[in-house]
Amino acid sequence: YQYFLTSLCLDVARNQYERMGSDVTMQCGSLESGTSVSWKVNGTDVQAKHQLEGPVLILNQVDLSHNGLYSCFQNPHGERRDTIYLHVGVPPREPLITCRSNTYPKGFYCNWHLQHSTYIPTSFEVDIQHNQRSLAVEKDAVHKNRCHVRFPEVFSSYPYVVNVTVINALGKAFNTYVFEESNIVKPDPPERVTATPIRFNPRRLEVSWQSPATWPEIDSFPLKYFLRYRPLIREQWQHVSTTLDSKSICVQYRIPWMEASRAELGLQSLK
Repeated sequence: YQYFLTSLCLDVARNQYERMGSDVTMQCGSLESGTSVSWKVNGTDVQAKHQLEGPVLILNQVDLSHNGLYSCFQNPHGERRDTIYLHVGVPPREPLITCRSNTYPKGFYCNWHLQHSTYIPTSFEVDIQHNQRSLAVEKDAVHKNRCHVRFPEVFSSYPYVVNVTVINALGKAFNTYVFEESNIVKPDPPERVTATPIRFNPRRLEVSWQSPATWPEIDSFPLKYFLRYRPLIREQWQHVSTTLDSKSICVQYRIPWMEASRAELGLQSLK
């Protein structure tokens, strides 16, 4: 029963958004000045520092603790005249933007985020242009601050311009990110990496892997791989680069593999 009443109040409440640190004025409906009212927040008397001026409640230097459902009641019979849901927050600052293509030449995706929370609902508007033409933007199904875009062409000399505007009830801010096509191409790591000792040769290992499944055209755009490795008893890494589209490589240790016991491997795809 109590939950039903709370839900009912929230349904009829009007939202009021205010900046953190400001003095907030809340008007009890359309009551005239001089009308005597009392206020409650979340069903209890207002304890925070405040002033009453007729039907007006003034809260001083609000912060997040002032958030809540405020109701005003006309004296002397206690008839409720208004319900306000107060949301305290801050205007947004410019978002940070990054873009990457791990499915080249199909397309790329862009992420954006705020370094500081605004504490109130915030929305984003995204516009991506290439050669003075806006491109179709597809929102990510999982990540709300990500979008996907198909390359309109490949090997383009025109830069891409990403504009992201962040908006809430207290203001808005925007940022622009400009990049060349080749600067955002970054494959995902290789998959199914295995290291197998070579029979009758205790100082050598065969390391094999598969190309990342997200890379769509491995024949047209082959990948190189960068391998680093070391026995766990050694601190220094050794590095090897592969030829285009290699799927395995043999590495040699200065000590027998069985003495090394275990090895640590790092493998990276290179465009």
